[in-house]
Amino acid sequence: MGKGKRNRTRRREEESDFRTRAEEVLTQNFQQQIRNSEFWPRMVAEFGEQGAEELLKQCKGELRPGAMPNETGDSPADI
Repeated sequence: MGKGKRNRTRRREEESDFRTRAEEVLTQNFQQQIRNSEFWPRMVAEFGEQGAEELLKQCKGELRPGAMPNETGDSPADI
């Protein structure tokens, strides 16, 4: 394996590690915001504590390529 291939492999691993950690942090923040919102008591009332927690586990943060906001704060999908 040449130096270039080793470097590309290492960069892919680093990008993957960053992406995984960033998605974990996004998920944690998103779930915490839902727990602190006005919707959480309604979810608990409708589905029960355990059911609401199960629904909350399905809410995950996801990074998508090309979905970063531009200078105006709009994402490309909104334009």
